Amino acid sequence: MSTAETKPTGTDLQVLADLDAVMKRIIDGTPVDPETGRRIEERANRITQEIYRTHGLIDDETFQKLLDDDDEP
Repeated sequence: MSTAETKPTGTDLQVLADLDAVMKRIIDGTPVDPETGRRIEERANRITQEIYRTHGLIDDETFQKLLDDDDEP
């Protein structure tokens, strides 16, 4: 899969619907149906693989430094 295939060109309505299902789960405990869960997991795996292809394996210390950089003004 190329980078162009993973870059969104706009807000996908299915992504918004999945986000809504996750928010309902967080707010009031409404179960996420298996199909929605499968889509979310597949999307997360694609994103993870793209990050790995772009940046390689990032060790925990480096990852924490990246997170800490986000906290600085």
